[in-house]
Amino acid sequence: MRNKVGILIESDFYEPEIDYYSKAFKDAGLEVHFLTRLWGNAELTFTGHENRRFFKCRESFEGANLKEYAAVIIPAGYVADRLRYTEDIKKLPPACQFLQKCFADKKLIKGIICHGSWLMAPIAELVKGRKMVVHNNLLGDAKLMGIDYVDEDVVVDGDLVSARTGGDHVAFAQKIIALIQCGEIINSLNEKIDTLEKRIKRLEHFQNTNRGGNKMAKVLIAATEYGSWGEELQAPWDIIKKAGHSVTLATRTGKKPYPLQISVDPNFFDPVQKVYTNPKEVCDRIKELVDGDELNNPLKFKDCDMKDYDAIVLTGGLGAMFDMCNDYYLHKLIMDAYKAKKVVAALCYATSALIFLRDPDNGYKSIVYGHKMTAHPRAWDFYGDYDSSYELYGTDWKPNVITPGFLWPVEDLTIDAVGPDGECVAIPTTSRENPTVVYDGTFITGTSVESSIAYGEKVVEVLKERGF
Repeated sequence: MRNKVGILIESDFYEPEIDYYSKAFKDAGLEVHFLTRLWGNAELTFTGHENRRFFKCRESFEGANLKEYAAVIIPAGYVADRLRYTEDIKKLPPACQFLQKCFADKKLIKGIICHGSWLMAPIAELVKGRKMVVHNNLLGDAKLMGIDYVDEDVVVDGDLVSARTGGDHVAFAQKIIALIQCGEIINSLNEKIDTLEKRIKRLEHFQNTNRGGNKMAKVLIAATEYGSWGEELQAPWDIIKKAGHSVTLATRTGKKPYPLQISVDPNFFDPVQKVYTNPKEVCDRIKELVDGDELNNPLKFKDCDMKDYDAIVLTGGLGAMFDMCNDYYLHKLIMDAYKAKKVVAALCYATSALIFLRDPDNGYKSIVYGHKMTAHPRAWDFYGDYDSSYELYGTDWKPNVITPGFLWPVEDLTIDAVGPDGECVAIPTTSRENPTVVYDGTFITGTSVESSIAYGEKVVEVLKERGF
C-alpha cells in the first residue's frame, strides 16, 4: 500500500501551505515526508517566505523509494526555483531527474501548484500537451512548455493535479487526498477481481486435470541436520505420502536428519507451556521412521532444482536455526518456488527461512512482506534461565553447541518481516485440539509441533486445489 506523500521543500516556501499539508495529509491517514536535496548533510534548515520561520528537513528525494509514495508535490513559493539549480549545465538538476522518475510511475499522483511549474521547465516534455493551470505570471512559460492551459483554480489530468496559486492549497490538497482514496478503492477491487480470477483458473485446472484421477505432486521436503523436532518432520512426511504424492528429502549437506532426543520422549514436559508435548504413539512412529530406511540418503539443497518439484515443504526443530534459516541454496529453492507461484510451506522455527529471505525485486523486503503467516509465539520462547542442548535420537553424533534458549524471537521478527500490510498470527492458546495453520496465496505456515498434522493436511489440501 502506498501511504506516503512527498512534498519538496527549500527556502522561501509559502508557510500557510506547508502548515496545511502537514496536518491535512496526516488527518487523512497518510505519512507526510518533506524531501529536498541534502547535499550530503544529515539535515538542512530552510526559512519560510512570510515570517522567515525555520523548517528542518532530514530526508533527501535522491534516496526516496517511489513505490511507497501515493503522491509527490511541488509546492508554491520559490522552492521550485531553488531546486532547479544544477552545478553542471550539461546535466539535468537532480530534482528534475527525480521528477522524471515520478512521471514514469503512472500510479503516483504528481501535484504542481503556483510557481511549482518552474521546476518542470528543464523537463517540459513531461507536461507538454497535459491539461494544467499555472500562476498568472507563468502563462508565457506554460505556452513555451506546450502545456494545455485550463483557466480553473484546480485542474486534474489523470495522475497530474495542478493549482493556480498558493492560496488554492486547501482545494488542491483535498483533491489529491480524494484521488488517493479513490485509487485505494480501485486497487482493492482489482485485487479482489484478480484473486477471484486466480481461483477460477485453479478450479478449471483442477477439473481439467482430474477427470481421470488425481495427478501426483512432487514435493521437496527440507529438514535440518542439527536436530529436527520429530513430529514436525514425521507428520507432514507421512500425510503427504499417504495422499499419494512423491516426496524427496533434502538437507544442507546430504546427512540424514535425526530428531532431538526430547522430541521422541513421551515424558518431556514443556517448562514454558506447561504441557506434555509428545504423545507416545507419535514418538513410536517417529522412531520407526528414523530407524527405517525412508530418511536415508537425502539430497543436498544445492543439488536440488525447483523446476523438478511442485512444492517445497520446510520442517522445523531447534536445529533449523543453524542450517536452514539463512542457507543460500535453500533460499534459492524457496525464491524459485515463490517466483513460479508454487507452494512454499514452513513450520515452526523454519519460518525464519522465509523471514530472512529478501526479494531484490521488492526493495529487499522479506518475501513474506505484506503476507499473513504464523509465528512461534513470543510467550512460548525459552528466554531466560534456559540452556538448550542438541542431543539426537538414532545417532551417536551430537551437535557441539548449547544455546541460551532459542536463538531469536520469531514472533518479533515476523511482525517486522510482514510489515504494516501483512499479519503475524502468533496465538499462545494454540494446541493439538486447536492448531494454527495459515494459507496465504503461495505460503503455508504452521505455528509449532502441535500444528504439525494440520500443517501436513493443509499442504495436501492446497495441492488438491491446484489440481494434484
